[in-house]
Amino acid sequence: MMENTPAQPEPPSAQRLNLRNLAQEQGVVEGRLALTELPRLESFLAGVPESSYVDWRLRGFMRNQAGGQPQPMVELQIQTELPMLCQRCLQPAMQKILDVALFRLVEDEPELTLEELEAEDEALCLQGLTDARALVEDQILLALPLVPMHDVCPQPIVAEGLWNEPAAMRERTSPFAVLAKLKKPG
Repeated sequence: MMENTPAQPEPPSAQRLNLRNLAQEQGVVEGRLALTELPRLESFLAGVPESSYVDWRLRGFMRNQAGGQPQPMVELQIQTELPMLCQRCLQPAMQKILDVALFRLVEDEPELTLEELEAEDEALCLQGLTDARALVEDQILLALPLVPMHDVCPQPIVAEGLWNEPAAMRERTSPFAVLAKLKKPG
């Protein structure tokens, strides 16, 4: 027989957050997500160990603006190590990801102007509650290295190609040798 237990609240990683309230209350929400909970990230990884996590922290605050209303802001910090494929030796390489993103909370998507492109923060449109997991996953995807590599590859890199071909293959006749024979007076 099962006992009636009160429902446990969802962990922050699974919550949908009201970022405007978080900013106005200058609140902080922290969480830990298993990499297996981030399906879009999996295709970039060289396997996903069950024990791999991403730690994240959202901090809300109000930024004062000259002559205007305070702007609600959110800072997202992420920290993790991801197993990615080294593009030099093609072996798994752990890549540290430490990233901080600053979001300006807005009601509507701003028009993409030069000023908006050069802003130090990103505009984040508020449409109801925000899925913390999706926000963290988006930021990890943006923080991935373009070309993941070991600092020093664990195994020497062996170049394949002309150096491994037999000498007979390297000593091909020049296509111009035939022309030289035709040019000889004869």
